This record gives sequence, structure tokens and C-alpha cells, in this order.
Amino acid sequence: MNRAFRQAFGVWFPLVVAGMVLAVFKPSFAGNYYIDPNYAGAEGAPFGSYVAAYKSITTALGSSGMPAGASASNPNRLIFAPGVYNTAITTGVSLSNSKSNIALVGLTGNPNDVVITSFLDSSYNPGSGALGTTGSSTLQLKGNNTSAIGITFANSTNTPYIVNTGHKAVTPQGDYVNGTTAQTSNAPAVALLLQGDEQAFSNCKFLGYQDTLYTKGGRSYFKNSTVSGDIDFIFADGTTVFDNSTINMDGDHSGGTITAASTDKKTSNGIVFLNSTVTANSVKNNSVIDPQGAANANGPANNSMYLGRPWGWQQAGGDASTVFVNTKMPAAVRAVGYLNWNANELNAANGKQDGNPLKDTRYAEFNSMDSSGNPLDVSSRVAWSHQLTASQAAAYTVPNLFSYEAQYPWYGLGNAAGDANNPGTGSANPADPNYSWPDFWGDRNSNNDTANATVSQTYPIPGNPAAYTDPNWKLAGNWDPMAQLTNAAIPEPGTLILLASGTSLLAVSRRRRTLGVA
Repeated sequence: MNRAFRQAFGVWFPLVVAGMVLAVFKPSFAGNYYIDPNYAGAEGAPFGSYVAAYKSITTALGSSGMPAGASASNPNRLIFAPGVYNTAITTGVSLSNSKSNIALVGLTGNPNDVVITSFLDSSYNPGSGALGTTGSSTLQLKGNNTSAIGITFANSTNTPYIVNTGHKAVTPQGDYVNGTTAQTSNAPAVALLLQGDEQAFSNCKFLGYQDTLYTKGGRSYFKNSTVSGDIDFIFADGTTVFDNSTINMDGDHSGGTITAASTDKKTSNGIVFLNSTVTANSVKNNSVIDPQGAANANGPANNSMYLGRPWGWQQAGGDASTVFVNTKMPAAVRAVGYLNWNANELNAANGKQDGNPLKDTRYAEFNSMDSSGNPLDVSSRVAWSHQLTASQAAAYTVPNLFSYEAQYPWYGLGNAAGDANNPGTGSANPADPNYSWPDFWGDRNSNNDTANATVSQTYPIPGNPAAYTDPNWKLAGNWDPMAQLTNAAIPEPGTLILLASGTSLLAVSRRRRTLGVA
């Protein structure tokens, strides 16, 4: 009897030693919910040891589905049986979930076994207008303290196929049909949108092309995970940390970019890569996002892709932040590293940052390596990017990035003494657009300060921006994403009934199956 069967049906099973039944276990899954595309019972009905079971993901994560959990340490889990779950197959729209303290967990622990996907893209018109980037999302997680382990999140809109055929579009039902509106180029197609705080992922995959992963505010953490795409495929204004993860440029568009940060100037850190690996592997014939085999078989060419470009430079308070620490990079990454957003960003009369990208970007690296782990030649990087010193890079740890301490604030405190580029011009007041934290970023954008860039609590105490226009960091305090992932993992069966003990008792401890958390 396999583990999946025991967990799904809640059966009792014996502990046998030397042919003697010493104890009987029954899985204990209080607060756990089950979803299976082959489930034949009533949606939301109790099922074995599970509180409720579902067949449809739109029901399971809808308003009448799994409720919010009690806390980050006591979440409700939606445990996925192997299968493909299309969030838009019946509704034709993005699936949005705003419940906090929930975890999505693949039953087997292998992300290839559980695929959450859709065929939505921003250009698709269901009859009420184009969906747009947010509306193209396979899934939107907007609650706080949400987690996922062992799951693939994808957007199966096959961009190479659309571009190559020039006359077909993808419907939410997943059928390729002759569309009334020709779609001949790539379009944003989001696999997962995050718009909450304290969202953690382990051993997950995120597959798509343009705009794969949308981290819209708040803090998110990705451990031992893979993200694949080709244009701006990790983007927006959240503090997003990738730890020991793989970032794959699937490369059907020369000139594509990994990141498109829109970090606000009052947010200390944007997109950060720690001890990770950038790859340049083709996804041709990938069963999820290229079933027609339309992708480039060779992946991106050498010196054809960028590490990032500043999506938010023109936005109020825009100060895009992307940092790579101890990261391997393939030959496909261009020697210059980074790309300005457009020609206007370089226009001295643009009225925002005097045409100097140094004032509206915080791009930096430390110990970048080639794919073999040798030091990478970064001498040709754009002048407005930075190479961090060892002491500067040492600050980029998971605890520091998600801390609330004064030395690593969510919001910059500035440097009254100024910075290396403009000594004496820096400011210690975060309401001043000339603030700089830490000082190696140099003087900041002095012409792009609006109400959007104002902290909500009184200086000098860095505060939780509850009234901030972008709902970043709804929760105060430090955050330990690894503890949250441990709490999200499926616990092993833990109820023990002793049948016969003689003069001694057999002690059996309860433990968690961490599914790649460690």
C-alpha cells in the first residue's frame, strides 16, 4: 500500500517488528484538504482523514474552497495528487486567491507530478477586452503567509507556436483554433502572480516565456526552485530572493531579459539571487509549454541575453534593484550585463533622472562565475552597474534581506554624509529623494519623488507601510521563510495506538516530510 493511497484514504496501517503487531497508525491531517483530478465525490465533502476533497482547482481555491489557516505555523494545506490542473478551463479567467496561511503541497514531492497551468495570455480577448498582464495569470496568490512545495506553476500559452504559425491563438480551454484576432507575436503570459507578504516556495518550477513570475509587492522566497522564461520573466516591485535556484533563459527572443524590477526607492532590496545558477537551455518539446516543438532547439545564442532592465524607472519612486551574489552565468548573457528600458531613459531632459540610469537602478553583482564555476570577466558591464566588495556582499543573507533591524531596514535610512559620487549631498531623511542606503548605490533619483514614495510612519523609525500605495509588507517583524516552509510540509502519520506493550512501550516520534525544504 503506497503512501499516496494511505494519505488519500486515511486507512489504518500496522507497525510490524519481527512479525508482531506492536502499534497501529492512522494519518492525522487536521486542517488538510485534498485535490485530485480523478476524485469522484462531492466537491468539498470530507474524504478519509482530510477535511474536504475537490476535483476542480477553481473550487478548491475559490471562495467556497479551502479556508485560510490559523497562522503561518498552523496553515491549511491543499495536498495535490499527481495531475494537471488548468485554472481557466471552465471560467476562462485568472484564478485569484486572497486567503492567508495556506500551503499548496504536491503529494509526491516531485514538481513534475503536479502542474498548475492555464492558456491565458494578455492579448487574449474573451469578449470583454484583452486580459492584460494581471489577467493572464494562471494563479494569483494575494494572501499573507502562503507557501508551496513540490509543484510546477506554468502558463502554457505556447509563444513560439503562436509566433511561428502567425494565425492561431490559444483559448482558455486549451484548444488551438483559428482565432478571429490574429496573434503573431509574444504576449505576457504569467504563470504565478504574488501580491501578499511572506510567501515561500521550495522545490517548485515556474515555466513560461514572457513575464513568467510576477512578484507584485511584499516579500517572497524561492529555495531549490527553477524559473524559466525569455523576456522580463521575473519582474515587479517585491523583495524577491532566489536561494540555490536555477534561472533558465529559454531563449526564443534574442535580447531577452531575466529581470524587470520596478523596485521603489524606499524599498531596500528588490530581486536578489544567492548561490544560484543561470542556464540557457531550450524548452523545445517541453510537454507543458512547448508540446508542438516550436521552440528554438538550441536555446539562446551566446552574448544575446541580459540580466535585467529597469521596468519601473519611469514610475513614481522607481529605483529598480537586482543583485546577483555567487551566481553562475552562461555565455548567453551579454558582456554588458544590463539594458536600459528605452531611449527616453537615456534622455537628459526626461524630467526624472537626468538621463542617467545610475540614479534609477541598483544593479550589482558579486563573484559572478561562468557555467564551470570560474570567475567571470565583468569588465564590460555597463557603467551604471556595480561590483560589490566582499564586505558589501556579506550583507546579502536571507535573514538580513527579510529582517526588520535598523541596520538592514526595509526602507533606507540614508547617509547624512552623502556618498562617493556626491559627498555631503546624501540625506538621512527617507522622505528626501536624495537619500542613499547603503551609500555604495550613490546619489539617487532627485526628480522622481511623489506621494507614492513616502513612508507611512514617522522618521526616523522605519515603519511597516500599511498605507503604502503598493501593498508591500503588510506584516511587521522579521521573517524566517525556512520555518514557514517546514510548517507547510506534509507531516508524517502521527497518531499511535499501542496494542500490546509488555513491560515497555515503543516510542515513535512524529516528523515532517519536508519535500526538499532542507
